[in-house]
Amino acid sequence: MHFSYKIIVARYNENIKWTKQFSNVVVYNKGLPLNSGYNEIFLNNVGREGHTYYTHICNNYDNLEDYIIFLQGNPFDHSPNIIHNIKKYINNKKLSIDFKFLSEDIHHSTLDIECEKYFQCKNIHNSWKHVFGESCKNDKCIFGAGAQFIVSKNKILKRPKKFYENIVKMLQYSSDPLEGHHIERFHKYIFK
Repeated sequence: MHFSYKIIVARYNENIKWTKQFSNVVVYNKGLPLNSGYNEIFLNNVGREGHTYYTHICNNYDNLEDYIIFLQGNPFDHSPNIIHNIKKYINNKKLSIDFKFLSEDIHHSTLDIECEKYFQCKNIHNSWKHVFGESCKNDKCIFGAGAQFIVSKNKILKRPKKFYENIVKMLQYSSDPLEGHHIERFHKYIFK
């Protein structure tokens, strides 16, 4: 059984030559134009990588591949083995993952005091309520630093397009909104 996939790269001005070893790569560029040879889509420099990821979902909601791999322009800081791991997934003929962090730096935290102490999480409960429409019932938080993951089309489509549009709107007011750090902690729960 074969599946379709797409690699989505959220780039600012990183060197992304590493992407050339993969097919089906789309570079959402918020920085300077690249040399030719890249499938490049320009976006305003707002909302960190979360804005890029959820913009892609909104713009392709009715035409998604079976699996989407979301990566930063420099994925190696939090995922030194990212190339090997991507190849392992795309070469697996019987891939059956709903959601998996590709970051190798996984944090187990909470959404309250501990999170605020170590990460940029001020008002994270407000962002949770804005995204999910209710107060957080589980204060535990597991997230992959660097916001890199693979998710299935089936998981994405469990939520309506408006859900993702709401996230995009929440992130588009600044190049580094506080909510962008919050969304990095929510990916696992968005695709629950």
